[in-house]
Amino acid sequence: MKAALLLCTTLTFAQQLPLATIPPGKTMMVIQPHHDDHTTDYGMGGLIARFTGAGYQSWFIRSSNDEKDGAHGYPHNDMYNLRESEAATKILGMKGVYSLNWRNDYMDAIPLLELRAQIILLIRKHRPDAVLGHDPWGHYDRNPDHRKVARAMAEAVWMAGLANVHPEHLELGLQPHRVPHLFLKARVDYGRGHRPNVAVELNEDQVRRKQKAYVAHRNVYASPGMARSIRAQLQAEGLAVPEFAGKTDDEAAVLIEEWYMDWISRKRGSENGVKYAEVYWQRREFDYLPGLTDYLNANVVNR
Repeated sequence: MKAALLLCTTLTFAQQLPLATIPPGKTMMVIQPHHDDHTTDYGMGGLIARFTGAGYQSWFIRSSNDEKDGAHGYPHNDMYNLRESEAATKILGMKGVYSLNWRNDYMDAIPLLELRAQIILLIRKHRPDAVLGHDPWGHYDRNPDHRKVARAMAEAVWMAGLANVHPEHLELGLQPHRVPHLFLKARVDYGRGHRPNVAVELNEDQVRRKQKAYVAHRNVYASPGMARSIRAQLQAEGLAVPEFAGKTDDEAAVLIEEWYMDWISRKRGSENGVKYAEVYWQRREFDYLPGLTDYLNANVVNR
């Protein structure tokens, strides 16, 4: 009986996710707390590359100033991380970066209404067909900035479509806008993890761009000390990595990070029947009305 239960549990968690398609549209926004949150191992770099490759104009909203992310002190970290986020977004084909500059790791203290209002204004300005961000309904995220921005983003996506919310925007010529598609991610390296409902297939070029965007954040990734330590440990065991030959510690560190991005993309792909993938919790405009969604899936035709 125990063996049968274990097998059933294993099959349940090993079940492949349906493959998501890029919805029709023109504009996409990524709304995140930090400079590197759009390129991490648990998602977004590859999906962003798919959106931009499909012709979407894409914008990155960086909510915090990232002053604590790096070893250069608060003011310099902010400047380093902003430049590196701009470099990463260019690699992914995005149009630009908005920095809201709330203090890193102090965002629990800021008024949610203020952050939400900023996001509503940007949604009405750019009128995105899709928004990417952290999952505010994920099981757990110990990072307070992740939790704060995820909640503000989710509320803003809904409230940006309500004419009575911030009616002063009408005086600026900004009309209400309802976002039809959400792609949400959550951390998988602590807490209870993430329960996605779709996988997004990636091709070789999208994975390559994801790798390059990830290591563009040199202030926090691709540490030469890490590469030096790995080399020393391998040498002590009489081992070596041929690809490290002739490489500096800086170059070896970049290789390690790029291999990691390739590995996680392959892992998510193998779990879902394709070569490369990322996984998300996708919400579409009418998912809260399942009867309507079923009707549309069965009856909508091309005009």
